[in-house]
Amino acid sequence: MSKTCNVEVKDSTISGAGRGLFACGDFQPGDLVLAVDRPLFAELDIHRLQDTCAWCFQRAATDPIERAQAASMGLPNGFIEVKACTGCRRISYCSKSCQSKAWKREHKYECKALAPKDRPDLPDAVRSTIKLLGRMKADDGKYDKLATILSFRPFEGGKGVEEFGHRNRKLLEDFNMFGFAAWKYAGEPKMREADSQAVSKAFVLNIMCNKFALSSPLDDTHLGIGFDPMICSANHSCDPNVVLVFNQPVALLRATRPIKKGEEVFMKYIDVTNPFSVRQNELQDTYYFSCQCPKCKKGSSFPVDTFTIPPEELSSEYRTLADKLAQKHEAQLSRFFVPASDETAQQRLAALQAEAFSVSGTVTDVKNPTPEEIKATLKMCIKSGLWKWTRQPVPQLCRQLFSLYIANGDPYRAFRLGCKIYFEITPGLYPQAFYPDRLIDTWAMSTVVNVLCGPRNKQIYDELMQGGVDLRIVYFGFLFDVHDNAPKMFGLDSPFGRVVDNTYKQIMAGVNIHESEIRDKIKAVWPSLEIIARSVDVLSL
Repeated sequence: MSKTCNVEVKDSTISGAGRGLFACGDFQPGDLVLAVDRPLFAELDIHRLQDTCAWCFQRAATDPIERAQAASMGLPNGFIEVKACTGCRRISYCSKSCQSKAWKREHKYECKALAPKDRPDLPDAVRSTIKLLGRMKADDGKYDKLATILSFRPFEGGKGVEEFGHRNRKLLEDFNMFGFAAWKYAGEPKMREADSQAVSKAFVLNIMCNKFALSSPLDDTHLGIGFDPMICSANHSCDPNVVLVFNQPVALLRATRPIKKGEEVFMKYIDVTNPFSVRQNELQDTYYFSCQCPKCKKGSSFPVDTFTIPPEELSSEYRTLADKLAQKHEAQLSRFFVPASDETAQQRLAALQAEAFSVSGTVTDVKNPTPEEIKATLKMCIKSGLWKWTRQPVPQLCRQLFSLYIANGDPYRAFRLGCKIYFEITPGLYPQAFYPDRLIDTWAMSTVVNVLCGPRNKQIYDELMQGGVDLRIVYFGFLFDVHDNAPKMFGLDSPFGRVVDNTYKQIMAGVNIHESEIRDKIKAVWPSLEIIARSVDVLSL
């Protein structure tokens, strides 16, 4: 399926960015720009090694309750089983086919290195480099596709190491240590035309600076990291024109807006709905560069940065709170800088932002926040008058709260909050109905509504019906929304698409009215559902 003829690699139009990916034809929103059968390498997070196939990245639910729930909804993780490699006992596979493919391509080079029981789990960049060294040695150091990794920045064939070290001396030392460890674990391989230790360090450096995140669309679970020479040639922009889709293990770039032939292709490396200072710091922390895209050159002048009231209008209650939070987050204030009329106002806004983002997970002050902690933070954001519902981290906090309601077995609260997210929040963040985050959220809503249609929730079902909202029709509305838009992003032949398509076919096989009639009923009930969404008081849920 690999499709790379639609793009080409040339020097980027962004100064100092090095390589860039360019369109060889015109693309419309939803068009496939690039596809690779599997990234050059894909590495699981340490905590996913025991429940996820290291080749196809399909996850198996290991908790009995989660497994039963997943199976009842027809989700793959309710049926998939993974078994550990009998050699190292560290890496797992879902089938003999996946194990065989992995062994032939890469696992045979790392199995012995991972096997010792007293050896701690190795970081993803070290595991990747061990396999890359093995593959290069097997090809006598001439494997061109692997050697291409070394042409990326910051290593750039060796030319960029000094500059990177000047800016990040301690970081370079850490990466060199990882590279040396990978070289030792790989058995200090000898290569006729390369210094394998230097190559190992260069691999780690470029992996850490160019990796992309891999996650499952079925449950929005972060799985690991990947690297591919073609995908990674697409530079970051805070105003991207493509989005990365991971179809386990196929990786795609899909257009999110029209792209003309010869135009540079840009993807996002981080969440670009965040304010300017948050984006800049996250890119610096994760990818070690300052963004120079056209959007960032304009600074904090976009809706994602705008507060609903000027800081001078902040009430005395929230001025006092901000002053207290400024002491709590003193070391973080520069990361959340907001332009304001004076230094005091800047500090207060930064302190309130730091508190909000600490709970949302952008910084790690609060781990696994409770619903009460999230609602308290939302109250601060909304009641202060500064935030609107589409300004981060309010949307992220709402998604967190939605997920917690589902996990805690509270589908009615999840439904009400999900309606607000569906109608009032995500359309403002992602205009395209086929955008991955919107599809994932809508699929989750279809699941929640399906639960509410069950006998355990008859009272809620009847109350909504009396108000003119038939939850059965609402369920069809969310299901049709995902089924209509999935082909433009994940495709119906992907793991996510197959679950959606199979569910759609099973449901439609059980109804005795035509689909067009159902769609008419959806149009009729949708305004009432939107009224519910706009009446939801998240803070009192």
